[in-house]
Amino acid sequence: MTPALSEKFDYGGKDKIRGVNLGGWLVIEPFITPGLFDQFEPSDHVVDEWTLCEKLGPTEAKRQLEHHYETFITEKDFKKIAEMGLNHVRIPVGHWAVKKTNQQQQDEPFVPHLSFRYLLRGIQWARKYGLRVMVELHTAPGSQNGWNHSGRMGAVGFLNGTHGHENAAATLEIVKELVSFFSQPEWAPVTPLFGVLNEPAIFRLDKNKVKSWYQESYSALRNIEKDDKSKGPLLTYHEGFLGLGAWDGFFNDNKHDHVILETHTYLIFDQGLVSMPRNEQANFPCTGWLNDLRKASKNAGPTMVGEFSVATNDCGKYLNGVGLGARYEGTLEVDGKKLPAVCQDCKCGDKEDWTKFDDDYKQFLMSFVSRQMFAFESSTYGWFFWTYKTEKHVNPHWDYLLGYEQNWIPKDASKRDISC
Repeated sequence: MTPALSEKFDYGGKDKIRGVNLGGWLVIEPFITPGLFDQFEPSDHVVDEWTLCEKLGPTEAKRQLEHHYETFITEKDFKKIAEMGLNHVRIPVGHWAVKKTNQQQQDEPFVPHLSFRYLLRGIQWARKYGLRVMVELHTAPGSQNGWNHSGRMGAVGFLNGTHGHENAAATLEIVKELVSFFSQPEWAPVTPLFGVLNEPAIFRLDKNKVKSWYQESYSALRNIEKDDKSKGPLLTYHEGFLGLGAWDGFFNDNKHDHVILETHTYLIFDQGLVSMPRNEQANFPCTGWLNDLRKASKNAGPTMVGEFSVATNDCGKYLNGVGLGARYEGTLEVDGKKLPAVCQDCKCGDKEDWTKFDDDYKQFLMSFVSRQMFAFESSTYGWFFWTYKTEKHVNPHWDYLLGYEQNWIPKDASKRDISC
C-alpha cells in the first residue's frame, strides 16, 4: 500500500518509487508529439521548442502550446496513473516557466510562464489521486546538453562558451525559486522530490566546474529552509553520462543530506547492447544494470533510475531528432560521422507498428520491463518510466499507457510475475 500524502513515504526503505514521466507535456519533444513539427516542411528546420516558437511567433505559439497543455495530459491521466499501481509522477518543466533572470533569456522565443500554471494544475490532480510529484528542471538557459529536449539543439551554453557562467547562475536562481515555492506547506507533502537539472552533458564540459555547480546548488537549496532541513525536498542530481563510478564518494561524504544520484538506463544508445540477442536483452537488467546500481548505491550514495523504456533500437519517429536517422540501420550521423548499422540486414521498417506486435514479442517486452522494475527496486530508491504516453501511440516502446493497454506492461506495477 502506498502511504497517504499525510504519511511518511519511506524513501530508501520499504517504500519504492514506481513512477512515470509526463514527458512531452510541459517541455515539447518531437518524438513524443510529432504533430507539432509535422506542420512544417523540412526546409523550415523546426527541430525543437525554440525553433517551433520562433517559427510560429509569440501569439500562435502561445495558442498552440496552450491547446497542447490542455489536451495532452488531463485529470483522467492522473486517475489512470494511480490505477496502474504507480505512486509517483515526474513532471519535466522548462526554465521559461519561471521568471527570466538574464539577458540571454530575455531574447529567447519560448512562451514564458504559461506552463507553470499547468504544472500547478497537474500537482493538484496528483494530490487528488494520492500521487507524489517529482518536479524536475528539464532545461537550462543556454542548453545544458545541446539536445532538443533541452529546448534548443546545438551548442551547450551551460558552464560553456561566452555566457556559460551567466547561464549557470541563472539556472541556480531558477532552481532556488522552484524549491522555495514547492517547500511551502501547501505543496511540500505532494512534491517531496526535486530534479535539479536534467541530463547535463558533463562529458562535454569541464567536469570540475559542473561538480562545483552541483555543490553550490546543493548548499543554496539546503539553505532555503535553514531551520529544518527535513522540510526541503529530496534533491536528485543526474550523473551526466560520466558513469556511476565517477560519483563514488561525492554524495555520501557526510556533507550531503537528503540527496539522490539519478541515472537514466537505456539499451538503445549502445550498439553492442542493441545487437545482443533478444533473450540476453531481456536478462540484461539482471546481468548488467543490477550490479552496477548496487555498487553505486553503496559507493556513491542513494541512487534512482529517473528514466528507462522498453526500446531495444532507436527506430522511433524523431527519436534522435527531426529529420535524423537511426543507429539501428546506419542512417544516423554523430559528430559528422555516419554510424554503421547494427547488423547487415538491420532495417527499421515497421518495427514501430505496434498493431503488428505478436504474443511472443509482447512477452519479451513484458519480461524486459518487469526485470528492469525488479532490478531498479532491488538496488535503488526506485524508478520512473519514460514516458507515460506518446501522441497517437506513435512510439510504442516509449508509451507506458499503450503497453498497459496492450499487455506488455504489468497491470499493477507493484505486483509482477517476472523478476531476476
